[in-house]
Amino acid sequence: MKKLSILFATNKKRNRHVSLLTPPPLPPVSSMGGIFFSIFSAAVFAFSLFFFAAQSEARVKGKCKDCHTMHNSYEGKEMTYGNQTGPFLVLTKGGCIGCHGQNPDGSENIITLGKTTIPQIIHRLDKGDLAGGNYSYVADGYSPDYTKGHNVKGISMQEKPPMDQPPGFLAGVMIPEGEGPAYWPGQNQLDCSGTWGCHGNRKEENSYKAVHGAHHTDDRALDGTTVGKSYRFLYGITGTEHKDWEYLAAPDNHNGYKGDPGHASMNTISYLCGECHARFHPNANLGGSEEVGHAYNSAWRKHPADIAFSTVRGGYAGSEYQE
Repeated sequence: MKKLSILFATNKKRNRHVSLLTPPPLPPVSSMGGIFFSIFSAAVFAFSLFFFAAQSEARVKGKCKDCHTMHNSYEGKEMTYGNQTGPFLVLTKGGCIGCHGQNPDGSENIITLGKTTIPQIIHRLDKGDLAGGNYSYVADGYSPDYTKGHNVKGISMQEKPPMDQPPGFLAGVMIPEGEGPAYWPGQNQLDCSGTWGCHGNRKEENSYKAVHGAHHTDDRALDGTTVGKSYRFLYGITGTEHKDWEYLAAPDNHNGYKGDPGHASMNTISYLCGECHARFHPNANLGGSEEVGHAYNSAWRKHPADIAFSTVRGGYAGSEYQE
């Protein structure tokens, strides 16, 4: 058997070599057995070529131009989504909000561009909010109610002190690849990703670098080892993702993120929240002291992300929550 180096293009704008094993030399075609073996060997080789090429496909499918632009202009107009003003880093057509908020006045919660489907987090579809939420409730220009969501940069104005900083914030809590920020400057508004955001690598302050490559990662195994292999690009968090972001989800087909009633794990959705709101979560790495569900200094109640399901719907064992 010999190795064969095959060059093919990917949608990462670069070529990639894949090493495959070539089939053994074909025997002389002097009998029906030889003919059969020749056909079988060729079939195996063809399958191997298809299989290895398919395995290297990026998570985001389709043409580069669906999300990126080389010059940010076409016939005198900007090549951007969501009325965003470019240009943007990594040649995207609108950054995080431009791509995921392409038509704030529209009724599409999922937009399809070529082979790529893009969940929308700002839209007007009645009862169509996805698992990531709908920021139209807090978006400036749409009669926002800031009590209904986070004030994310590019969507809402920053709130006034003391709400310009995450309630319950603690310095230097443990996060993937190190420690969180030592303090939260009031002028640093919550971003989509990075040090001052939720998604991506929070050790990287630049929001684009924080999620670099994640959209092109094969994420069939969400083990939390990289941003691209983490639940919803929440670095370190594990879970199971609904393919349509919980649009028309069902009891047996929905998101499922990791929880830990003992508050000893770092790969739970509760821990992710605690990276900014540390005092609200009793994990030892976060410094909190109270059970999830009760704030340390108020009656505010939070989503019970680490709740035990032992008494839910007749018991945990054998239920949809066991997996």
